[in-house]
Amino acid sequence: MADCCAAAECLGMLLYCNRFAPDKVRMITASVDVRRRARNLFWECFGAELYEEGDKEDTLVIDDPEIIRSIFDWYGYQFKNAALSLNRAVVEEECCKAAFLRGCFLMGGYVTAGKSGYHLELVTPHYNVSNQVSALLYEMDMEPGAVTRRSNYVLYYKNSERIETFLSAIGATGAAMDLMLQKVEKALVNKINRKVNCENANFDKTLDAANRQLDAIRHLETTGLLAELSTDLQLTAQLRKNNPMAPLSELAAMFDPPISKPGVSSRLKRLVKIAEGSK
Repeated sequence: MADCCAAAECLGMLLYCNRFAPDKVRMITASVDVRRRARNLFWECFGAELYEEGDKEDTLVIDDPEIIRSIFDWYGYQFKNAALSLNRAVVEEECCKAAFLRGCFLMGGYVTAGKSGYHLELVTPHYNVSNQVSALLYEMDMEPGAVTRRSNYVLYYKNSERIETFLSAIGATGAAMDLMLQKVEKALVNKINRKVNCENANFDKTLDAANRQLDAIRHLETTGLLAELSTDLQLTAQLRKNNPMAPLSELAAMFDPPISKPGVSSRLKRLVKIAEGSK
């Protein structure tokens, strides 16, 4: 990693961490890998040692005023001015933009992909920073949504393609691939569910139709009307009685000679109509 990219990633972490102030830098993350990366980057760029705050393993701090002053000076911030902003000189190169956004995401972002959909957020307490990062993303053709939540400023994506683009842009190609695989799996599951639901609906319709036909045949037998019908209709009634759940295509093949599926359907409809007309 070039020194400029390391510094850009550090800036992303600082602007999206829990606290970046003259008295203390505090970074909170549950990820061991992110804490290790932060330690390495800040030592490489500033000779700054991040250490755990008390017994909090997920919290790293810098409280040496001289080290913090040197960090403020390097990025062009006034040491006593708490109004932070994105120094665009740090992200002039495309590689540095990606590194900066990676730092933002590692320290203030998260991504989810579940039944409720896809979601990626970048969360910072700094209003100016959020607006400037939004503008940077817009320039990179990755315009995010924006919302304020509990005094924090949130940039977000809900579209899976945009999330994949963002993750790929910051070098998280593995995460982008995982997301794409989850999306494919979700689409496959939805397709299977739709097919099963469709098949169930068709089965229910077939079952209802068969029950109406059997009821009609029983009525015609009870009233003696079936014996008065044509041989074709009597044979059709007998085949349906003997094969109550057979689909029309199978019933059609049972005739000698076989008849068409529409032919079986027409005969069964006539049986139902005759039965209904005699009630």
